[in-house]
Amino acid sequence: MGSMPSRRSPMRTVAALAVATSLLGGQPARAVEAKPPELYGEITAEQAAEADQFALNNAIATVFHEAGHMLISEFSLPVLGKEEDAVDALAVLLLLEAEDEDFNSVVEDWANVWFLTASAKEDEEDVAFWDSHGLDEQRAYSTVCLMVGKDKKRFHDFAQSIEYPEYRAEECLVEYQSLLRSWEKVLGPHEAAKGDKTAFKITYAPTKDPRLAHFRDLIKAAGVMEMVAAAFSGSYKLKDGIKLTAAECGEANAFWSADDREMTLCYEDLLNSAELDAQWYIDNPDGEEDSAEDEEAVEDRDAGQPSPPRVRDAGSPRAGGSRSG
Repeated sequence: MGSMPSRRSPMRTVAALAVATSLLGGQPARAVEAKPPELYGEITAEQAAEADQFALNNAIATVFHEAGHMLISEFSLPVLGKEEDAVDALAVLLLLEAEDEDFNSVVEDWANVWFLTASAKEDEEDVAFWDSHGLDEQRAYSTVCLMVGKDKKRFHDFAQSIEYPEYRAEECLVEYQSLLRSWEKVLGPHEAAKGDKTAFKITYAPTKDPRLAHFRDLIKAAGVMEMVAAAFSGSYKLKDGIKLTAAECGEANAFWSADDREMTLCYEDLLNSAELDAQWYIDNPDGEEDSAEDEEAVEDRDAGQPSPPRVRDAGSPRAGGSRSG
């Protein structure tokens, strides 16, 4: 018997489709009632654009995290350990396997979000050791481990900026490959056949809150939910009818409901991310990017041209966001 023909990794298929359908850095078509967060009035136009991009990047990482919950429940996958840790890792693997700079920036912002969330909570509440999620800083460092495990050279500066131990970085090289093989083995039997597609129901629910409308417009213009549908339809044998919903929730969150077969991304989650990023700029006036870059970005914006996403300065990990469920 001859050898089996090579097949494209389902991980890489999802990642490639996500890249093909993403509009990272796209200019949102804002509704008239939409209004940016008040904190934007205390920062520059360039910084406000960065805060929007930061919120968008974390929304993308969040929906991939929730997609991990979706795969586990839809396929009744075994989880040895905490499910939240498992889907954190899967989301990062999918994004890194895209081997795309925009998605590398998404992962960097995902790490930053947990560093700054931890910092923001220092004086506000006790550490929730009982929570189903890992501690915020643990989630950040686990993300960094996968980053250097995938491409130590690409993420060297980021790792150095947080004094990530060299011995740990070496371990991460092995751990990344082991984790990748494990997920591919678990998901492989559920890979879709050629021509298979899944019909998703996508909704961007209206909101009467002008600030939330700002972020509704942002993710709708970027096609965040469409990205999820395109990435997973034709990649895995998912049944039709899964709902991908963006909505006002009353809290900064995101979650997957197995009973309803519905993923929900809350507009408040983007607002929270953007506000904490804006606050970082206010608290760190010396952390601004050089004025030439600022002026160029403002000129692009005024001309109606989207500014490309920028890799954030890892020297001062920052950002904000809430836990995704």
